[in-house]
Amino acid sequence: MAISKDNVKSDFMELSGLDSTSAEVYAGLITVCADEMEKAVDQERMVAEGGTAICEFAAAAEVFYRFICLKAAEYKVMFTAHGNAVEAFDEENRIKAARELRDSGYMKICSLAPETV
Repeated sequence: MAISKDNVKSDFMELSGLDSTSAEVYAGLITVCADEMEKAVDQERMVAEGGTAICEFAAAAEVFYRFICLKAAEYKVMFTAHGNAVEAFDEENRIKAARELRDSGYMKICSLAPETV
């Protein structure tokens, strides 16, 4: 079974709130994360009941985590009412939440372990 990049993109769009056009900017990242997931997960887990969908969601969660990190890395400047420039880097909680979402996807994959193991 192969991971559908379209499904990964759709899940990523749902997580990020981006529309299809905006998400297209991250097509390369979607491909990389889907390919990494496909290589990392053994075939028995992939074909387990719901395995492919879980792997696709985990790949999307990885894309979302990397997306949040990229957004946090952008140089952000805000201006106060007095015209002073202030840097705003308050992305710590968003990164933490995205990391927890990504990690929960990986944990769900682990729960797909074949009973013969």
